Amino acid sequence: MYSFYYKDVKNSDEASVLFWYWLLNQTRFTPKIAALHNIYQQDTAAVFYDLDDDKTREILGTHYSTAISGMGDCLLYILKFDKDKKSKYRLISDDLYFDINYKIEILSEENNGYKKIRVFSKTQNADRIFSYDKKKNMYVEKK
Repeated sequence: MYSFYYKDVKNSDEASVLFWYWLLNQTRFTPKIAALHNIYQQDTAAVFYDLDDDKTREILGTHYSTAISGMGDCLLYILKFDKDKKSKYRLISDDLYFDINYKIEILSEENNGYKKIRVFSKTQNADRIFSYDKKKNMYVEKK
């Protein structure tokens, strides 16, 4: 099992910078336009981790602006490198919410070839497990 806290991740780390540019591309914002919406690069945090053991690290990122109305939970984005598009990342996660103040745990246990992820949710006051759904081609909350 591997675990980390987003509070220990720097916004200048390579994964955070790549995640920031992916986020800008998705929103079609420039940094100046993003700032008008209170979205700043300094509020990004992301790490690399190879979730499916294919020798290519996925990005697990979040942005503090994704918090649910101040309740403490933020969106977890999981991005996979798209080899066909050469250095482009694509989203492989549904809306996955977690409390940014608690650790993220990447479990040894797998589902459909991808490691499961355990987080804590403040809004649900409970641990949540995210696992890869092959039919949807993305991480979803395990019910």
